[in-house]
Amino acid sequence: MSTEREIAIDSYEEEPGQEEGSGKKESAPKEYAVNLPVNFVHRKAQTFLEYIYRMEDEDARQDLYDLMNQFTAQEQQSGTAEDFHNFVVDLARRDEYALACQVLECGLALFPKNVDLLADYLQYGTCCGRLEACKKMYKALMKIPRRRWTWRGFAFLVDYLRFLVERSDSEKEMDAREEEMLAVVRDFRKYFPYSEEAYRTESNVYRILNLPDQEMEVLQQALARLQVAPKCALRCADIFFERGQYEEAAAAIQRAISDATQTQTSVNEGYLYYLSALCKIAVAQKSGTGYNLDENAVREIYSDFNIALAKFRDTKNSYVDVIRTKTNTLVNKTGMEVDSSYDLLCECVAG
Repeated sequence: MSTEREIAIDSYEEEPGQEEGSGKKESAPKEYAVNLPVNFVHRKAQTFLEYIYRMEDEDARQDLYDLMNQFTAQEQQSGTAEDFHNFVVDLARRDEYALACQVLECGLALFPKNVDLLADYLQYGTCCGRLEACKKMYKALMKIPRRRWTWRGFAFLVDYLRFLVERSDSEKEMDAREEEMLAVVRDFRKYFPYSEEAYRTESNVYRILNLPDQEMEVLQQALARLQVAPKCALRCADIFFERGQYEEAAAAIQRAISDATQTQTSVNEGYLYYLSALCKIAVAQKSGTGYNLDENAVREIYSDFNIALAKFRDTKNSYVDVIRTKTNTLVNKTGMEVDSSYDLLCECVAG
């Protein structure tokens, strides 16, 4: 691994004055600064992260730290604000929050008023104890007119304010931060009236404040006003299901599934189909028919569970155990075995 790192760095240490085929080589300066562009470092870091997390190669961690130390120590940085943001996101996905903040500090030295980078720092700095630095980023963000904010500025600031509320023992401070959250989400809706994230963030604030009616009202507004709102539809489905309103939950989950196919979204599709199957079972039971489902209804449930298992592949969670239990019950109550067309569900039940 160290050889790969050395080769990667050496590729940016070409000595000037060398003419191909000339056979002559001018003397290089005694000190030759290597300034690695952020995209180059990003690519190399991804390689080391793969070795660390997929192959459990701990030697690669030292290689990663050596690379990052060289990058953060160099006098000159090069890259766009988006380049820095993308690098940070990949590090954060691996829970490398401290490294993410180091990259952000480099990016903010170049782009001190970039809203995404400031917001990223608020999001990840709290995960690695850089609370004093977060305060500075918060102050810097608040000096920027909100008309220039991106969606991350609003959404990540709300997360940061929630973090402060949860850490505070002062009723006065908690009230002030909660009022600030409400003001932020109002502006979020104002500047991003067609963004699902604006509605979702506002509904989350009401959820935090334990105001369920206001939360549902905002979610319903999103579904009425936006063409595509899978996250809000999914949250509606969860609320309805928890309340025992299974018909409403089933309708909301179908909206979520439909919307999720129309856009790139971070909605957990496995959970969508898992909840869809549970809704169908619950609706049948509530109607008084119990498990007296026709063949098509049972097949739809099996299909939903099979799709959910495909999305849950290589993960361990309690949903898989529920799927196994519910499917075995359906088989026993309806007499309909799970056939081979639902391959993953067959595997699950057999396991």
